[in-house]
Amino acid sequence: MKDLENLTAELAGGRLSRREFVQRVVGLGLSGTAAFALMEACGQGSQSSGSIQLSFVTWSYGVSTIQDNIKKFQSSHKNVQIQFQDFAWTNYHDTMVARFTGKTPTDICYSSDHWLSEWAAARWITPLSSGFSDLTSYKSDYFPYVLQGMTYQGKLYGIPYYADTWAFLYNQDHLQRAGISTPPQTWEELTQQALEIKSKGIANYPVLLLFSQSDPGSIEVWESMVFSRQDGHLFDDNLNPVFNRAGSAAAKVIDWIRDAMNNARIMDPASLTSEEIPVVKAMASGAHTFTILETYNQAELNKSGSGPFAGKFKMAPMPGETHNTVGYVRFYAVTDQLTRRPPDVQKAADQFLQYFGGKVNGTFSPVVVRWAVENGLGFGWKSLWDDQQVRTAFSQWGDPDMLRRNQELARIKEGLTKYFPDWDVFTRAELQKAYLGQTSTQAALDAMAEKWKSLKQGNS
Repeated sequence: MKDLENLTAELAGGRLSRREFVQRVVGLGLSGTAAFALMEACGQGSQSSGSIQLSFVTWSYGVSTIQDNIKKFQSSHKNVQIQFQDFAWTNYHDTMVARFTGKTPTDICYSSDHWLSEWAAARWITPLSSGFSDLTSYKSDYFPYVLQGMTYQGKLYGIPYYADTWAFLYNQDHLQRAGISTPPQTWEELTQQALEIKSKGIANYPVLLLFSQSDPGSIEVWESMVFSRQDGHLFDDNLNPVFNRAGSAAAKVIDWIRDAMNNARIMDPASLTSEEIPVVKAMASGAHTFTILETYNQAELNKSGSGPFAGKFKMAPMPGETHNTVGYVRFYAVTDQLTRRPPDVQKAADQFLQYFGGKVNGTFSPVVVRWAVENGLGFGWKSLWDDQQVRTAFSQWGDPDMLRRNQELARIKEGLTKYFPDWDVFTRAELQKAYLGQTSTQAALDAMAEKWKSLKQGNS
């Protein structure tokens, strides 16, 4: 039954000719008469009925907003019907891989920087230059990390749906009570300020970081700290490890964390088991002064009723010589299936992509602005910060100029390959051993390097 449903959808969406449909239905054991009856029932395919059908797949965030945006698009594009499906974020990757390998009709979908190399190498998604070159004209308006996160082997694979950064956040009330006028510019200065805050009884552990091994954000916090330092790189241009070299930025980060937790005692040991939500709640309560969280958490901390310090949480550049941090992007991607469909279908898809993630008549589409203004979603466009609606919306919980600066300083994660997730999980455990002093900094980094080399060789 499922195979028959898929065939009917492919016919309706114009992916199968009438002859191909009949042949494949008969192959399922139905008679030719039944095949022709089904074909007539679904209008003999979109090209005969005058209706173009596009399949659009996302993860399950803001579903009602997506559906409303689809409705508005269809109201001005009467000949296009969008077949929309959403799946939980936790299962999205595996669901999409199953759809791609099973050739389930999929034209446009959400994707992410950390899946790009896998999906592009498998040719499940295609570069925009393959029939959608007009969408590549926006590249100069993307923040560098956004462009990096959508580019594979020199080709652009998407237009941004959502982009965000990891941000250094602090409780301004704590700094004022300690007589500190500006946030720390370096990690050494952070240690000094935290010791001052601790000595005055404002916070027993001024620093709380998200380092739970079960939280995938922990590697991004660590990478942000590495990026913020001079020569803050993990790999060279050929994806060979450089983080295990003597005196590397990675080594300095591990040493700082171990000292902050075990010697200076300014970092809460609970950091090693803390996930995102507990960190946000602890910060909101005023138990800690400094943390690193994804930017949208500043809005959560500053919203009315979040706690006694609502409105007091500020963002500063990541401490360190470069102030760089990690940024990431989720984007609209075009599947290889779509590039094999008729020109009028691809034209409709191009119009859909412009409406959902690009520009209409030279100005940002209402969908792009809506996600930012109504949902507070970060975005990948530099010039969108010039939109007064957007600035007003983000000013309710943050400083638009600081938010933009953090995006300018952000870099995409290094080592984003299909084997990065395996290395990530291994690395979280090795880092914790080093933080706790169960192994030396160099031993942990050497183990991480050997694991990477093994994975790289196994995937070459």
